[in-house]
Parts: sequence; structure tokens; C-alpha cells
Amino acid sequence: MAISYEEYMEYINETYTEFKNEEKLSNKEAIARTFNEYDMSMNKSETDKAVISVTIAEILVSHSRVLNTFKEYMLKTISNLNLQLIEQNDKLSHDQYKALLLRREQVLNQLEKIPMDYYPRVCWYYEELTDEVNKFFNQINTGDTNKDEIIAKVLKRFERDSNNTLSEKIIIYTTLAENLLKLGCTNTADVQIIKEELQSFNVKNIQNEQLVEREKENLVLRIDRVLEHFSHIEL
Repeated sequence: MAISYEEYMEYINETYTEFKNEEKLSNKEAIARTFNEYDMSMNKSETDKAVISVTIAEILVSHSRVLNTFKEYMLKTISNLNLQLIEQNDKLSHDQYKALLLRREQVLNQLEKIPMDYYPRVCWYYEELTDEVNKFFNQINTGDTNKDEIIAKVLKRFERDSNNTLSEKIIIYTTLAENLLKLGCTNTADVQIIKEELQSFNVKNIQNEQLVEREKENLVLRIDRVLEHFSHIEL
């Protein structure tokens, strides 16, 4: 193994973090892109396969859901590792080997418990995207920032995601509207556009997308609350 045990873990986690922070990708897309970066390296040896797959799985178990086919692949790959061959290859120290075995056992148990996602498209999950929009809104909402500029920046930041699935677009618009209402920012043309988007939303149009039933129900409640507030305001 040309790359050391510790280096593999560091590089994989750094790659994932870069996809998240620099390219602004969802968890689902960031882990898929990270896996693709190291997929070929898993063929170098059983030790490389073990270290890479376990490290990838450790990131996976931090997610709220995992794509069903990816979960099954990772479980199979990690479960079928040839531990005797890894030990015989002598590429890991005794302590590293013991640590890898412990990490393998722990991540298999954790991965088994993660709920499965059956939507094959890379996308943001409900709470993950809500949190991301809230975080970005708070970052750019400085005291001297024009509110129309804030709206434009949020829509620009999440433009790619809004065009990905209707679920993502409506989550973004709903979360943005909630934050604007908190600021008392309601009387702009952009707010009117957001209101109209939410008014025209029909939950039936996202039945085959990534949200589970409880998330759809929660999203509808949030939209209803936002529109109720808007109904008492002259836009």
C-alpha cells in the first residue's frame, strides 16, 4: 500500500470535506464523488480495499439515509474482506490491523441500522437542506445587507439544487420565506415570487422524489404556516 493507513483516512475525509465545503454538494453527492475518487485504488490490494471501504462507510453512517444499492454494496464489500490475506500482506502494523478490525466491526453494525434511500438521483435530504439554507442565510444576513440582495444570494447559491428536484426547490423557498418573515421582510417583488411558488405547490408532484412521508407532511405544514403569515400582510 503506497499510501499509509493514516494517510488514506486523512485523504478520503479531506476529499469529502472539499466536495462539501468548496463545491457545496449535498452529503449524498459528496460521498458518491468521494467514492469515485478512490474506487480504482480499492483494486490495488485487499488492504487498500479494507481501509478505503471502511473509511467511506464511516462517513456514510453520519448521513440520515443511504442509497439502498450503495448500502448493500458497502455491506457486502466490508463483510467479505479477506482478513487473513490482509494480515498476511503485512502492510499494516499489528496495532493498525487491530484498529482496522475494530473499525470494521463497528461500522458494519452502524451501517446496518441506517435507513435506506430508494431515490437514485443525487440530491439533498430534507433536514440537511433546511439546515444548509438556514446556515447560509445567517451568514449573509449582516445588518447593512439589502434584503433583496439576500434573496438573490440565497437563490443563486442554491440555483443548481432548485433545478435538480422540485422537493429541493420547495424546501429552499420555504426555508427562505421563513427567514424573511422573521426579519419582517415581505414587501418586495422577490417575496411575491416566492409566495406564488409556494401557493402553486402540490405535494402530489413530489410523490416519487426523495422525501419520506413524514417529511412531506412537515413540509406542507411549514408552507401552510408561511402562507398564513403572508395572508395577513399586504404584499
